[in-house]
Amino acid sequence: MDATLRVLSGPHAGETIAIRRGKLLIGREEDCHLRPESEFVSRHHCVLLLDDYTLRIRDLGSKNGTFVNGRRVGSGETILLHDDTISIGEMIGQIDLTPAVVAVDPAVIAAGQHNTGVFEGDTVQAGTAEPDTNPETPVAAPVIPDLTAAEANSDTRTSHPPSA
Repeated sequence: MDATLRVLSGPHAGETIAIRRGKLLIGREEDCHLRPESEFVSRHHCVLLLDDYTLRIRDLGSKNGTFVNGRRVGSGETILLHDDTISIGEMIGQIDLTPAVVAVDPAVIAAGQHNTGVFEGDTVQAGTAEPDTNPETPVAAPVIPDLTAAEANSDTRTSHPPSA
């Protein structure tokens, strides 16, 4: 997944910031990756966390809070979705998420060596080391008891006592 933050207003307005895998620390301190100059932003205000599947935001105990779509982020993490709006002090930004594109070599496809997701071969059952390779081995069918017409239409098949 690829993610960017488009800054709509406040410090850094008009900028688009790429969010790389790992963390993007936001605050006024020197070790922060994004440093909005504002008295409403704490030294270590919040962090954006990006992995292969999600983008999350965590407030780091900031005095003025971190907001997602107008709601204050609590003590845990909040998963961000495409077009969510985040507010950090006077800075307001919009999240852009796009799925990662997997590059496929056209030569591999042309040679017919690509993985289509179809598996060939025998299935190994749990607890066995190898699949049964003998095509003559019979497979046992499950046994399902037949119900007589009376049993099928009866409510006495359950083991629950009749209600009072």
